[in-house]
Amino acid sequence: MNCFPSSSNTATTGSCIVVGGGMSGVMVANYLQKSGCQVTIVDRQNYLDWSPASARSLVSPDDIEKKDFTMPLGKIAEHLAAEFVHSAVSQVGEKSVTLENGKVLEADCVVVSIGGQYASGALWKATPELTTKEKRIEAFRAEKKHLESAHSVVIAGAGLAGVEVAGEIKSAFSAKTVVLVGTLLASSTDVGREKVKKALLGLGVILKDGRVEGEPVNGKVTTTKGETIDADIVYNAAGFVFAGSKLLNQSLQANVTERGQLLCRPTLQLNGCDTVFATGDIVKVPEGKFADTKGLMHGDETAKVVAKNVLNFLSGDNLDEFKWSDKPLNSPSFTALGPGLAVGDMGMPKFLSGFEDWMCLKLKADDFFTSMKAKGFGKGKSW
Repeated sequence: MNCFPSSSNTATTGSCIVVGGGMSGVMVANYLQKSGCQVTIVDRQNYLDWSPASARSLVSPDDIEKKDFTMPLGKIAEHLAAEFVHSAVSQVGEKSVTLENGKVLEADCVVVSIGGQYASGALWKATPELTTKEKRIEAFRAEKKHLESAHSVVIAGAGLAGVEVAGEIKSAFSAKTVVLVGTLLASSTDVGREKVKKALLGLGVILKDGRVEGEPVNGKVTTTKGETIDADIVYNAAGFVFAGSKLLNQSLQANVTERGQLLCRPTLQLNGCDTVFATGDIVKVPEGKFADTKGLMHGDETAKVVAKNVLNFLSGDNLDEFKWSDKPLNSPSFTALGPGLAVGDMGMPKFLSGFEDWMCLKLKADDFFTSMKAKGFGKGKSW
């Protein structure tokens, strides 16, 4: 997959370290391949974690290997002519990355492409200790056993992650009581929200407003609306945090928000540093602007601009600006509620609603787009 973004065919001399081997970080390396820039990807995990498939991974851990919900980062890097370093990062400087063991890597530019994590440690994003594919799979197997023993399940948070967790659990375990608590798909269109609501209710998922307060006590939780709900298990699908303040060295801390996101110029360079760029959800969206609610799309679009700007910076050319939207980007959207149930919202006329759902079923509900992406990451060639 040659997606080199520059219009120039001139090789660029220089080096770049990409911190984070998720979708956004890998796409930076992809866009830089064949540019002449020496690229190193650093990640504590030795696999690209396909987090959009986490809800499916919970109810069907065997699918993780079958459908490439984890992909080998070392082999992906090899395919993209990049180096891979399997290590946690303890600090990012203006032109350096310090590894967990104290070793310092140096480069002309650093790109921060780490995503966020759930403050609760929920499995929907790989937690720090899950450094290998085997550990990630085993964590889902263990959690599935826990789930199988439960009668009543509460999901706290009704964004896309919470909705898909509720749908996957109810689709796989129809006898369980599944309660979804929160404001349903707050960033969705009205049409998309109503379609998803109808599908969830059709499955038998119970919808509640408010927020879950605290952990279960004697098998029950309470909500901010004063309701008491049976809960053998509570799955948290809200409360996203970022690690910017832990990663950036002292000289760069002024570029970090309280939530741990990074303050960037339109060129996606840190406000106070020309040599550090950022991609994906860790970039703080400017006030009054909007990012694509589909994380994979946002990660890819920011990666494309950053890759081009790294090359422009190294060659002394003018940098491009990332075009934030002036209005919400919430369509098209695809919601998978199980292998056989999906809801599409593509902005089409109402009479094509069934076609939207069919498209979502075919494109997302089976393998969450991995068959479309894995080949470009070297499947069948380097792995």
